[in-house]
Amino acid sequence: MVKVRGVWTPAIDFNELQKAVLLELCDMSFPLSGNQVHFIRTYFEMTLDAFGKHFGVTHAGVINWEKTKNRAAKINPSLELMIRLFILEKLKINNQIFREIFRDFNMQQIMKARKTTFEHKPLQLHNLHLNKKTFLNAS
Repeated sequence: MVKVRGVWTPAIDFNELQKAVLLELCDMSFPLSGNQVHFIRTYFEMTLDAFGKHFGVTHAGVINWEKTKNRAAKINPSLELMIRLFILEKLKINNQIFREIFRDFNMQQIMKARKTTFEHKPLQLHNLHLNKKTFLNAS
């Protein structure tokens, strides 16, 4: 806890929180939502055009993904895997975590979830199966 303007508030390292959320996005077993794509793009400070070019789509395609808000962004599954691997590479995650997430990525489950209509539930960071020390040492 820290005292800010006379009020005790939790001492939260927002940089580490954002990295933990990004790592959870890589490891989740359902498709990315539009809001999650927007979070990824803005975290890495990429314009719509730059993000689209990096993944071989137009900026209009990225806009369409982001417009879905909390619904699945309808990204091609192999492209979605590339986005997740992009996050891991940019965060410079160590090879063990990278391999675990890549090995556990279940394309069939993502495809099945894509066929159903659902709203994304909030991320549950307390369920991260990754060792916090390993993650923090990788950054």
